Amino acid sequence: MSETMTTQKPATTVSRDRAAKPIWQVMAMLRMELLALRRNWTATAMSVVTPLMIALLLVTEYKGQTVAGVGRVVSVTTLIMVFLVHHHLTTVYAARRQELVLKRLRAGLPSDRTILFGTASSTVVLFIAQFVALAVYAVLALDLPVPRNPLVMAVALLLGSAIMAAFSAALSAITRSSEAAMLTTLPTVVIFLATPGALLPLNTLPESLERALWFLPNGPFTEVMRIGWLARTDEGQTLSLVETFVETLPSFGVLLAWLAVSLIVAGRYFRWEPRHG
Repeated sequence: MSETMTTQKPATTVSRDRAAKPIWQVMAMLRMELLALRRNWTATAMSVVTPLMIALLLVTEYKGQTVAGVGRVVSVTTLIMVFLVHHHLTTVYAARRQELVLKRLRAGLPSDRTILFGTASSTVVLFIAQFVALAVYAVLALDLPVPRNPLVMAVALLLGSAIMAAFSAALSAITRSSEAAMLTTLPTVVIFLATPGALLPLNTLPESLERALWFLPNGPFTEVMRIGWLARTDEGQTLSLVETFVETLPSFGVLLAWLAVSLIVAGRYFRWEPRHG
């Protein structure tokens, strides 16, 4: 027994080893961001309550309309992703930079990537939770079908929010304060919502223009979400589980390309030091 006891690591050593692991560092920053959000009721209302209430109001009129209802839920999900993840995270990155929070974190154990990911983690978690609440409401209250391939949708949600978060990090470089984010994100918000199926319904623009706009980040995102939910194409062709994955591969390819671009831009332009003047 004494030999076993001597081989055990002290509690302080275990805590130090845990703190050195990126996953625990991200979890610590996730708790920090959620605590900051809980203490700021204005931010909570703007980031959590208001988007979800607006989303519920926007989808209510589509009760029993399977294709149109799912399209509207996906459209509203895209709106939430752009405003909550992209706009809100631009505000958060700018505020944390100006308050020297990022600089202090950078002086510690976490790597730069861990800090950026950890700062974004709470916003991404809130976005996915809001989508789950919206999907449950759509199924229970609007009689929409249960999503046929939630795994495909989950991957799309993670990729879409990662792209929005990376562009937020890059855009925060020219955002002097959290208040200025309303202006600096306006052009990107317009671009991200210009995708057919996001702000505008499908087939409302000329076909050639819709085809071109589809290559914006939210084009493949909305397509994967619709196909994953209904397990059929926009043309009405029913898909099996394997066919659903095959059908969404081109869309995932475009999303991965946008993710690579957004990460490169974020790595090139993100600022850790406060902006003055």
